[in-house]
Amino acid sequence: GGVAHGPRGPTSYYYMMPMKMRVLGLKIALTTKLAQDDLRIIDSLEIPSPDPQYLVDLVKHRQWGESVLIVDVNENMPENIMAATVNLKKINLIPAIGLNVFSMLKHNTVVLTVGAVDFLEEKLLWHDTR
Repeated sequence: GGVAHGPRGPTSYYYMMPMKMRVLGLKIALTTKLAQDDLRIIDSLEIPSPDPQYLVDLVKHRQWGESVLIVDVNENMPENIMAATVNLKKINLIPAIGLNVFSMLKHNTVVLTVGAVDFLEEKLLWHDTR
């Protein structure tokens, strides 16, 4: 037997933000990172060595801060940088299609490739004009 007017099980409070709000949040986060000088743009992700220490030294030499989010346009990133970041907790890779506000705010510096900048510019402008 059941209970009259009893609980129906766990309640889900999942809510999908509207696309305009998600796009606006991404634009504001990118603008804030740029204003704080925490947004860097590089040509490519090619590094000569898959050694994690090389990447750590590179980040320290360029003064990118403690935690770095590296964004590339492709999901298939170069093998050397993939191997270098596997065991590093403070340096993360993400494709441009998966870039989100939480990841950007969690890291001190956001490093974008030129291809990722072009991709984000195209997508954000498309959302503005649709």
